[in-house]
Amino acid sequence: MQLNVWHINGKGFHFGRRGLEQEETGHHLPSDSLMAALIARWVELDGAAAVQDKVAPALQSDPPPFVLSSAFPRAGVVHFFPVPMSPPTPATKNGPRPKDLKRAKYVSEAGFRSMLAGAQLTEVYKSSEQLHGGQVLVAAADWPGVPRQVKDARSMWGIEKRPRVTIDRVSQNSSIYFTGRVAFNAECGLWFGVRWLQDDAALVKKLADLFVDLGDAGLGGDRTSGFGACEITSASQIELPDGANRVWTTLSRYLPRKDETAALSHARSAYAIETIGGWVDSPVSKSERRIPVQLVAEGSVLGPLSRAVPGQLIDAQPDYNGAKPLGHPVYRSGLALAVGLGTGG
Repeated sequence: MQLNVWHINGKGFHFGRRGLEQEETGHHLPSDSLMAALIARWVELDGAAAVQDKVAPALQSDPPPFVLSSAFPRAGVVHFFPVPMSPPTPATKNGPRPKDLKRAKYVSEAGFRSMLAGAQLTEVYKSSEQLHGGQVLVAAADWPGVPRQVKDARSMWGIEKRPRVTIDRVSQNSSIYFTGRVAFNAECGLWFGVRWLQDDAALVKKLADLFVDLGDAGLGGDRTSGFGACEITSASQIELPDGANRVWTTLSRYLPRKDETAALSHARSAYAIETIGGWVDSPVSKSERRIPVQLVAEGSVLGPLSRAVPGQLIDAQPDYNGAKPLGHPVYRSGLALAVGLGTGG
């Protein structure tokens, strides 16, 4: 399958991970957050009716016209992928320690392709350069493309906590709090992929225009404080194995349909579950929580399914015993960008 690759370049982002506790920030943008931001801009530009009547039904079709990956770190032209999960590896005399393998979260493209073809993480780890204390593995074939300052610093990003002040409405007393900010080094940023499943030139152009607008509007939280401003540009295309009818790993968060749960119990399955909550950014109300959703994390390995795009788009608008104060859907994407593992089923 072919992925259209897009690059995100910006000075600093807040990718919230812990609800009200803004001190924490992630260093990648999950697919469900990226899709939610895209749909919000779509509503802003074309109106809620257009999205509700055309866009949402299209994304709920089988297959949808397109599917997005999460946005992962990038160093220059070197793209990083989530390490495909596997059962715990026993310690060996000359190999890396199990806790070192567990620390590895991202692997560069050449290492990722090796793992798709059947290489074990132990092999890739031993032959790779390490960034961020072993969280990021760079295969030897990709090392020349890593910017010099990243090689010197052994890091692509840094996380800082910025002080902020809030004023109590009643007492007028001030309180300090901190917001986490992830800042990427020069020539570094994020990348994500778009897989097209329908040949629709008008929709391709529409999505490209929306990505440009989304960059101007900003990504992540605290955009009114200057976070998230970025440039989203088309970069390249890459080919990856299709995940249908074989063991696969996901480049996006994934919400299985009822008839897909067998993928979780396959002998080779290895996955993590993340509970996704947060607040709704709606013109109707700024103080409503989304319904929490449990999603399978990126990098999870799952059993064969026949669908080209497993998963589903759901409505996470708040619901209080049937009362829905917003009066409009709050879409969250659990559509999986499935990449096939070369060792079959």
